[in-house]
Amino acid sequence: MNLIQLTILTNLAEGELSIKELSEYIGTPKKTIAKSLSMLENKGYVEKRALIGKDIIYSITDAGLEELYRNYLFIKKLLDDMEFTLCNRFDC
Repeated sequence: MNLIQLTILTNLAEGELSIKELSEYIGTPKKTIAKSLSMLENKGYVEKRALIGKDIIYSITDAGLEELYRNYLFIKKLLDDMEFTLCNRFDC
């Protein structure tokens, strides 16, 4: 799972979004978002919910929420470890 995919899951956890909306929120090209969504969909983490005009609307699945939570726990511990290490070195 890369940072773009985690960011997509985080945004979709707040509500259904289109590729265009995700691209605008994340600041990443639509092509990159579409490729990441395809990977996430293949893993069962997101699903297509609707087609509005030419925009496909995506939502996060229960499996996607579980994966997001697993990554959250890992990243939270990593950040705590980074803070400990850096603050010991730089007196923060």
